[in-house]
Amino acid sequence: MIAFVVLAGLGYIFLFPHLNAPPAGKGPMTVAATAPAAGSGKGRSAAVPSIVAATAKTEDVPITKTVVGNIEPIDTVVIRPQADGVVMATNVKDGQMVKAGDVLFQLDDRAIRATIEKDKAALAKDQANLDSANQDLIAAQALSSRKIDTQQQAYQALAAVNALKASIAMDTAQIQADEVQLSYMTIKAPIDGRVGVVNTSAGNLVRTADTGGGLLTITRMAPLRVSFTVAESDLPTVRDAMKERQLDVLVKVPGSKEVVASGPLNFVDSSVDTASGTIVLKADVANDDGALWPGQYINATVEIGTHKDAVTVPLIAIQQGNDGTFAFVVGPDKKVIKQAVTVVETVGDTAVTTAGLKSGDHVVIDGQLHLQDGSSVIETVADIDNAAPALSAADAVVPDPIKTDTVQ
Repeated sequence: MIAFVVLAGLGYIFLFPHLNAPPAGKGPMTVAATAPAAGSGKGRSAAVPSIVAATAKTEDVPITKTVVGNIEPIDTVVIRPQADGVVMATNVKDGQMVKAGDVLFQLDDRAIRATIEKDKAALAKDQANLDSANQDLIAAQALSSRKIDTQQQAYQALAAVNALKASIAMDTAQIQADEVQLSYMTIKAPIDGRVGVVNTSAGNLVRTADTGGGLLTITRMAPLRVSFTVAESDLPTVRDAMKERQLDVLVKVPGSKEVVASGPLNFVDSSVDTASGTIVLKADVANDDGALWPGQYINATVEIGTHKDAVTVPLIAIQQGNDGTFAFVVGPDKKVIKQAVTVVETVGDTAVTTAGLKSGDHVVIDGQLHLQDGSSVIETVADIDNAAPALSAADAVVPDPIKTDTVQ
């Protein structure tokens, strides 16, 4: 019975709704009737985007070039035999550090030692013959002076003495040559450095005519040389800077911000590579800690000059568009201007500009995504000078604001 009454009441309401509507302007339906339709845009103001801005400033900025280079050894020696022989002993292993004078290989030296002994015996024989010839010369000269013997015999005795002296000189030279050959039997390290792969072992016959990689290669590990290239357009600036002061090259390994080595720029190539339009520069670095390795790729940075009174802004303020490089500048009326800028260099997280901006301009560093020329904004000015430096443009952290301006 109760269900029947409820259903009847609901039917009455749907059939005669005008009998139940409240008077106009009264009751809870008044607000809904006066509110604007959703999405009509009437009855409320459009949302104003909030942005963070930084102040452009004027300063002297070093002109630096950071390029990819590589490490070269100053000295690399390929060890080859200077005499044929059988390797009797190998005193070095792959990758070993050696000092100049260390014995690397010992070749069989028995034959050359025997030759030296034979030559020494020949020298002794000629020396004995010379002593005898000198006595004969003295006697012949005495007889000749007393007219007992002819002058010719004295001349012959003198010739015999001179011939033996020549033989002794030849014997001495032969012994010296043999001793040089003997020194070739002991192969020593000519420089300090690290050994590469050892290509022979005891028992092998090595020859001076052998081709290939030699017995081994020694590479000096310290100091090392940094080699890199810059554009030929930078050459005049580099040369002018070298006349004024020493240019230091800073070396970092890829993926690290730590300077692992530095050294003076001491070489500018004599010609420009016409294929690439670049020129090779080099610097020597100590590498006492062994942080660098020959053949390694590195990032080389050299300061070649200074941008005087350059306008700088955070790199994250710089945008790229179809019309080129630009930045959003906040005007006094809190509307942004899409300003074309010329960026000549980036130093860390800072962009160095030469046109488009002036000192004191407020450039947007956060919130650019939905901006367009003439947009009104709520501006927050960041204290960039007192903020911790960001790791990179992508990782930049907006510092705490110090002032907020709101459009009225």
